[in-house]
Amino acid sequence: MKRLAVLGLFLLLAACGAPQSSTPAPTPQAIDLTYSPALQPWADKLTGCASNNPLIALYFNPSNTSDVGMQSNDIALELDQTNPSDGAGYRSQVGREQIVVVVHQDNPVSQLTATELRLIFSGQQTTWNDGSAQPIQVWVLPEGDPARVIFDQSVLQTQPLTTQAMLAPYSTAMLEAISKDVNSIGYLPASFLRSSGSVNSGDVHTVQLEQSVATVFDQPVVALTQAEPQGSLRNLLVCLEADPP
Repeated sequence: MKRLAVLGLFLLLAACGAPQSSTPAPTPQAIDLTYSPALQPWADKLTGCASNNPLIALYFNPSNTSDVGMQSNDIALELDQTNPSDGAGYRSQVGREQIVVVVHQDNPVSQLTATELRLIFSGQQTTWNDGSAQPIQVWVLPEGDPARVIFDQSVLQTQPLTTQAMLAPYSTAMLEAISKDVNSIGYLPASFLRSSGSVNSGDVHTVQLEQSVATVFDQPVVALTQAEPQGSLRNLLVCLEADPP
């Protein structure tokens, strides 16, 4: 009986066989995205692209300074004029961004020349030339913000900014400030006016600028990577280029 019991146990174990090995689930690829707050709508679009791929985990680092020590899975979004190429990394243009000048929707001003903009933002013109003689409230973005860098270089040039200017910490705050004051004026990337999160975009309108200024305000958006993007990195940037904000 003992031998039969041992034989039965042996046959039972043989029938069970070796346990099946399971294939481990693939690990999502971590991608670090550094971007200026001026390009928040572009980062939001990239989030949408990443959400379509469960194998991508996107991590955000809003900063006006790109990390020079990029890793293989890093992406930095830049406005090209404010971050001239120094030969490091690989640069892929994913679209263009337009800096626009905005006023309150009830402000009758519809167009301004470069000279008029310079007079207003330097404080040499302090009231509107629409017959109302209302004081102009200038709003600007922080120093180092790409939109401000472009604006200061092309409009103010060597003129100092008016001491009466108010500071908006980011573009959505700029929109909110302009939307609440009919005599205010400011500037920001046009993508914020199209962004679904910009609840105040309907309370402002853009000012038509002379062609020389509008041309300078039109800037390429560049994705900087350590090397030519492949695989998931490339798919993300292709998705962003196909559907920019």
